[in-house]
Amino acid sequence: MEISLLLVAALLYLGLALGLIVVVDKLVGLVFRDPRRPLQLPSFDIGRAIAASQKFYRK
Repeated sequence: MEISLLLVAALLYLGLALGLIVVVDKLVGLVFRDPRRPLQLPSFDIGRAIAASQKFYRK
C-alpha cells in the first residue's frame, strides 16, 4: 500500500514540476520575444485551425 502511495505522490510531483516548467517557458517567451514580431497568443492559432478545418470540411 505504501508503494502505491509513493508512486501516486511521485507522479503528482512530476506533473506539477512539468506544468511549472511549461508556465515559466511561456512567460520567458513572452518577455524575451523578438520585438519586431507581432504578439500572437496560442488561442488565435487554435481559432484559425478550427476555422480552416471547418472550411475544408464544407468543400
